Formats: sequence, structure tokens, C-alpha cells
Amino acid sequence: MNVFHIGSIAFETKNSQRELKSIGGISGYIKDLINFSISNNITVGLIGKIYNYDKKKNISYFEIQKKVTSTNKFLIHLFFKSFLINIPPGSIIHAHRPDHLAAFAVFKKRKTVITLHGQQAHTINIRKGRFIRIIYRLMETIALSKANALITVDNITKEFYLKLYPQHKDKIYTIPTGVNTEIFYPLDCEKSREEYGFTEKHKIILYVGRIEPPKKLDDIIKAFQLLVANDDNYRLVVVGDGVLLKKMKELSSNLQLNKFIKFLGVRKRNELPGIFSFSDISVLYSGNEGSPLSVKESLACGIPVVANNVGDISVVIKNGYNGFIVDSENTKNLAKTMQLAIENSKKMKGQCLSSIIPYSTEKVSQQVIDLYKSILHV
Repeated sequence: MNVFHIGSIAFETKNSQRELKSIGGISGYIKDLINFSISNNITVGLIGKIYNYDKKKNISYFEIQKKVTSTNKFLIHLFFKSFLINIPPGSIIHAHRPDHLAAFAVFKKRKTVITLHGQQAHTINIRKGRFIRIIYRLMETIALSKANALITVDNITKEFYLKLYPQHKDKIYTIPTGVNTEIFYPLDCEKSREEYGFTEKHKIILYVGRIEPPKKLDDIIKAFQLLVANDDNYRLVVVGDGVLLKKMKELSSNLQLNKFIKFLGVRKRNELPGIFSFSDISVLYSGNEGSPLSVKESLACGIPVVANNVGDISVVIKNGYNGFIVDSENTKNLAKTMQLAIENSKKMKGQCLSSIIPYSTEKVSQQVIDLYKSILHV
């Protein structure tokens, strides 16, 4: 079996630099799926960008761009280079955005799979102008029609696309994202805090993810301000990058929170367990999600999660057991819920670890491999 993914991933070395895309949830999803496939004697390739590419990884690599650029430029390069890329007959092309498959596979007669990581069409409608929305909808329609199987990472995403494309109901499968427990597990909290300049008295809230819509980091910062007003031991740590980073730093400054908020920028994936482990809780507050990987990575490190009810959050997070779901979306209630979670953080550690068992990379990736086999009738 040959499987070729479209997207970007990063391999880390002692000397490798932190790359803009290296911590993205989709990038981690692709990388874990590739590694699991290789361990099961499946030939894999990647069409897109691999940072720190190593031929010893046994991955066929077709580079689309040298550097990270806009999505639109990537799509243009992908379309034109698709004519030059020879994918063996009988292979599966696995895209992680509908427009990627549309740009690459218009003239390729291969078996195809798309993983839908959340309601991308909804995000496009909110963020883009009318012309881009029309072009995206056309590409999405082509891609979903061509695909042999559509993987939604949560039931909300499944229902969203079923409403838009009911004709594809027989080829939609829900398979959640998985967490690599060989990378994400609890580390020594005291040692990790010392490394980053925190002490035992600090009450640390962690955000890991893109700093751009649909993430609502501004609301997290405003809720955090309410906590600091009553207790100056609170700290907010932000890991990630994005188009709104400068604006979020300006908001922090305007609210006089620079002393209390630490922006760590992009971090290598193998740095994240230490960052999770020094935190009391992690928080995700978003307009829409699929099956957010950062939530599961936090739980795998024994850290409870505060989140609003998006994607598969209500399936993964149980109130008072491994975190809390914000039941009314406003900054005052978010602040109250984060405070409650921190007060109960230590006693929920074991429950966080046990709750992540069904979402191991091995279990989730095997479901994807079984889907490949059913498409190929093997």
C-alpha cells in the first residue's frame, strides 16, 4: 500500500530551528499517521513541505515550496507541480484540506481521502471576501465529490458537512485525532517551572495553538485580567504564532498585563510536554474546532483543560473529572471557570491520564489504516 499526504510537517533535531508550522495540530496529525504507517510496512510520501527532511525517514518527498507562504500561493504551486509528480497506480492520496485535494488531484485518477479538521468552510465564510468564498466553495465541491472517503474528526463537523453536502453521507466517517503518548506524558513540574522562570506559588494558565481566527485569545486575555485583579500570582503562558500575535501583545500591554503574560512563540513539539507539565491548566476558547489535538496533549501530560463547547470537546472533557466546559460564553464566566479548574487541578491529574487512553495514536491511526484498506479492497 502507498499513501501520499498533502501538507507540511517538521522533523526535529538538536540543531533544528523552531518552524512556524511545526506545532500545528494538523501537522502533528499527519506526522503521527506517517510514523504509524511506516511501522506497519506502508509506503508513505508527502507532497508539500518537510522541515529538516531526512532521507533516512523512508518518506518519498515532493517539495511544493521552499518557504511558508500564504494558502493561496501554496495552492497555485500545488496545482502546477501536480503535473510533474508521478504517483504510482494503486496509491491513496490523503489531503487534510479540501482545496489541497482539488488543486492537486483534478487530473489524477487515484483513490483519495480528505480529513476534515473542523468546519473550514465556516471559517472561510467569516474571514474571506466574496470572491475567495466562491472559489473555495467550488474547490471544496470538486474535492468532496472526487474523494473516496471523508474523515471528520468530530460529530459536529460531520453534521456541518452533511447539511452542506447530503449526497456524500455514505462516505463520511468520524475518526477523532489521537495523541502520541510516547511524546506527551507528565514531566517534573518543579524542574520545568524552574527552567522557564516560574515558582511554586504561580498559578499558570496555558494556551497552545494558532494566534488567529477562529481562536479567541483576546477573550482569554480579558478573562485573565479579571483573575490577576484579585491575585497577582496568576500567569498566562501563550505558545504559538499567527496573524494576530502583534495585536494580542498590544492588548496585553494596553491592559497592563506584560508582567503576567509570557509569549513563548513557536516551540518544537518535543518542548511542549515540559510546558504543559509546568502549567496548572490549559485553555482553549474558539469559534469552531474539530478534534483539537492540544486538548488531548494537555490531558496526556496530566493537565486539565478549560474549553468552550466546540468540536468534540463535550466528548473528551467531563466537568470536574478532567477539566471544565464553559457553559456560558463570556469573559466573566471564562475567568470563573479557569479559577475553578486551577483550584481542582492537582486532584484531576490521574483522571486526565486515564481519560486519554481511548485516543492513543495507535488506536486512532489504526482506524485510518483500516479505512485505507476498505477503499483499496484489501
